[in-house]
Amino acid sequence: HVDAATMCAAILHDVIEDTAATSGELLEQFGGEVTALVDAVTKLTQIRFETREQAQAANFRKMMLAVAGDLRVMLIKLADRLHNMRTVGHLTADKRRRIARETLDIYAPIAARLGMHTLCKELEDLGFSALYPLRYRVLDEALRRARGNRHDLVGKIETTLRHRLDEAGLQYRLVIREKHLYRVYQKMREDHLSLREVY
Repeated sequence: HVDAATMCAAILHDVIEDTAATSGELLEQFGGEVTALVDAVTKLTQIRFETREQAQAANFRKMMLAVAGDLRVMLIKLADRLHNMRTVGHLTADKRRRIARETLDIYAPIAARLGMHTLCKELEDLGFSALYPLRYRVLDEALRRARGNRHDLVGKIETTLRHRLDEAGLQYRLVIREKHLYRVYQKMREDHLSLREVY
């Protein structure tokens, strides 16, 4: 539900970088607000660091958020990254891995920090799939098998909880959330757990 200027800037975000078009032409045809957004997205793309320490993911995230200034710039950049990740399969393996690593280290955490959890989850799962395709497939298959067994159990737990909460006369909102693939994988790696133990 973004405004018209954000939508125009999202469509035009690569125009200055990838074509002969100039900021002046954008200003003339689309106005100052759209041009400022496109210019800011272009600046984000051009951030470079002098040293390896400066280039660490945490510093890069801070720099991006500072340079963006306007939250709409980050929305455009995140949407662009999501589109890139959805089509990353057409790239060489090296480029695919580099973009996936960058997505997991920089863009997904920014989306999470901005409260865009659905976007964060998709970026993480796409990044995981591109970075570790075999691990992704094996874990995805294992989770699909486990999900069938757990579906009935979760349904029984939900029914019991609702019954008890209703009996107690409490107002509530019950939310059931399943960890997505990348988070399951992270948990397994960090805590040295099997898939069974994660659940």
